[in-house]
Amino acid sequence: MKRRFLVVMLLTVVLSVGAQSDKMSLWLQQTLRQQQHTSRRAASDERLITTFVRTADEHAADTLQKHGCHIYAQLGDIFIVTVPLNQLPLLSQHPTILRIEANPSAHTTLDSVAKVVDILPAYQVTAQHQAFTGRDVIVGVMDVGFDLTHPTFFNDTSLSRYRIRSFWDQLAPATDVSQYPVGRSYTNADDILALGCATDGRTQNHGTHTTGIAVGSGYDSPYRGVAFESDLCLVANAVTSDTIYIPKENYYKYTSATDALGFKYLFDFAQQEGKPCVISFSEGYTPYMDEDDELFSDFLDRLIGPGRILVVSAGNESLNTTYFEKPQGVESAGSFIQVYKTSAQYRLLSDGEPTLHLLVYHDKSVTQELALSMKSDGWIDNTLKDTLIVYQDTCAITVNRYTSSLLNGQTMYQVQFRAKRYLNELGDIALVLEGADCNASLYGSASYLLNNLDVDTRWNAARKGRNVLAPGCLSAPICVGSTSYRMEYVNMHGDIIPNTTGGVVGQWSTFSSFGPSLGGLLKPDVLAPGKNVISSLSSYYLEAHPEETSSHIAHFQCNGRTYPWAANGGTSMSTPVVAGAIALWLQANPQLTREDIMGILARTCRHPEEQLSYPNDQYGYGEVDVYRGLLDVLGITGIPTISQHQPQRVRIQLQDGMLRLLFDQLPTVPVTLSLYTTAGALLQQTPLTITQPVTTIALPALGSGIYVVQLKGDASVTGSQLIRVE
Repeated sequence: MKRRFLVVMLLTVVLSVGAQSDKMSLWLQQTLRQQQHTSRRAASDERLITTFVRTADEHAADTLQKHGCHIYAQLGDIFIVTVPLNQLPLLSQHPTILRIEANPSAHTTLDSVAKVVDILPAYQVTAQHQAFTGRDVIVGVMDVGFDLTHPTFFNDTSLSRYRIRSFWDQLAPATDVSQYPVGRSYTNADDILALGCATDGRTQNHGTHTTGIAVGSGYDSPYRGVAFESDLCLVANAVTSDTIYIPKENYYKYTSATDALGFKYLFDFAQQEGKPCVISFSEGYTPYMDEDDELFSDFLDRLIGPGRILVVSAGNESLNTTYFEKPQGVESAGSFIQVYKTSAQYRLLSDGEPTLHLLVYHDKSVTQELALSMKSDGWIDNTLKDTLIVYQDTCAITVNRYTSSLLNGQTMYQVQFRAKRYLNELGDIALVLEGADCNASLYGSASYLLNNLDVDTRWNAARKGRNVLAPGCLSAPICVGSTSYRMEYVNMHGDIIPNTTGGVVGQWSTFSSFGPSLGGLLKPDVLAPGKNVISSLSSYYLEAHPEETSSHIAHFQCNGRTYPWAANGGTSMSTPVVAGAIALWLQANPQLTREDIMGILARTCRHPEEQLSYPNDQYGYGEVDVYRGLLDVLGITGIPTISQHQPQRVRIQLQDGMLRLLFDQLPTVPVTLSLYTTAGALLQQTPLTITQPVTTIALPALGSGIYVVQLKGDASVTGSQLIRVE
């Protein structure tokens, strides 16, 4: 009898989840409602979910443990825990619990429009300033589809040093849930190599490609990464396409809080090694509202610091119109929707109580209309339901109402449509906000808006922008967008693969997400080449999909396996370029903070469109300039006799105390070589007579350190180069 009473009491708590909505993020509330809807046993659902929890007392461990929580991390008053689903409502009612938050898994940020692309020599320039190579820096990558055996993750063709030092496969069967809520960590090189690939390495390629861009040695190829001597720490996390690897009982363990644990794992490893760390994360998810990531944002703010930098992709959402606004004083504004699915979800933010109209058009005439007033007295537990009937079809509408945790006086509404057919097949559907007495805005995620002027010219308020993904839209990460360069390439079969999407050569890629964030932050922070990037792919993926080689540039054999170099594009590819650049900067100054990096970007980024003012919500501070950034870190940019760019048609190498100048073509004017200290002191100045493609110059006796070689000649030769004397 006591057991039955307990079940009834728990069920009552679950059904009253709306009463605690101000404490739980939108996704958590929807998850609880979904479980309540799909299972009568929701109250006894003991499956674990990974969440952030903010408490009024930093010593709240006992309270959390009494509600079945296992604590995996704590930064001040924010904990990351696993908690049984059936305990969430009870936990939220405890007076010391201020907020509980989680959001779903992210997705990779490949360019969904142009997935097959070639490379700008974005990191060939780094081969010229080998004074900085990422040595003594940890580059952390959290991604999917790692080929752990790829030769590019060794030091060079000798394969004498394996650079992956630690690896957490979150999709692997768990071995120690007391330390990690999911998966298993490997810290021995032999154990990592014995795995061959991550759990999803036969169905995913993404992480092998992005990691190669950031740190690949190139293994006897031109496709060397930026910080090619750095050590690696990897986390194979779960994305939306990885659900096939997740048992149903573990599904809710993979959330944004689990990703935060991944970031902490990477930084913690670097701290154990006593080295600085930059993390590259080429994934993201559409935020419900920026404030729904409040704890995620605060946790990341506390996680970063001197020598701890997080770099995240902006996303590739800019081609879609995803929001519209109805300002106060304007009676109505709206947009048509474009949804090739049976369901759609929109977010409505308002400082009042507008009416949402659904207008269904056939032959440019409204045939059905449904008005949902936010002033309705039909709310039950902050939920409003109705049905739109379109001839023989029905579309169920559910609106959930939430109090914003950050925006005082404003209310959020989650509007969900569900039909048996694709929504677009029901007719041309317009969403219209009405109510002159309030400011209101409506946002789509995977459900897009469009201006269908052929149907009704009144509903053309949909706009592009405000589409930067989380966590890139938050304050802690350095958020990276993409620039475009080559528009075609030749694959290994000799086929010319043209691709003209991406915009003007040398400028912002038209697929790259842009801000501001919903919370008003300027995003992205910086751009880098993201279209036309060649890097490593998983040999295990190739083994499982031998027919998918149209994007492959070359194959090579090593240790009995076939490894590909292939092309890809998106902000997924621009992000590791910036992460690799920051690894070089951290080698020059291991204590750089996010604020320091932002200052470097502000002072040194290129401005592809000079008519714009910088920073802006399309370019951030501009396109990253790796070399000029290094000069800035070293304090050399203030020396007027030293160029802030490298020579274009000559390579400079230091070998056995001698300088070798390798000219692509013989210069047409005299060349002068000058050697400086990083303080600007001139050590040597030598006029050169260039008669051969290779010229060797003796250097004076030099102590260990960094020096600057300055060449002065024609435009293609003039420039500076850093060298390191050991």
